[in-house]
Amino acid sequence: MPQFLGVLILTGIMIAVLNPRLTSRIVGVESGWAGTLLSALVGALTLIPGSVAFPTASLLLENGAGYMQIAAFVSALMMVGVVTFPVEISYFGRKATVLRNLFAFIFTFLVAGIIAWVHTW
Repeated sequence: MPQFLGVLILTGIMIAVLNPRLTSRIVGVESGWAGTLLSALVGALTLIPGSVAFPTASLLLENGAGYMQIAAFVSALMMVGVVTFPVEISYFGRKATVLRNLFAFIFTFLVAGIIAWVHTW
């Protein structure tokens, strides 16, 4: 519960600080693949449950974020586990953990590209 409360507080601060213009500039449609890479890196480094991630993604979309960038964020958030790396290594070994996370991170960009394509379709 303390971690969940911390995530909610950080999300609230993030939404308050990132006004629509700034959000659009950093991870909006105009940010392109650079914004997508930034979103994927933030997602990979963050440990947020899906019950918080999807409403946060919705708020970011409402504030000017692009669909491709949010797809990368959520995809990396759900599939890449940088924070959980040590635990995963203890169960699966270093090689399997690195490969799984690497392929998941690459797949994040495939997902983002498909979402961008579907959104413009």
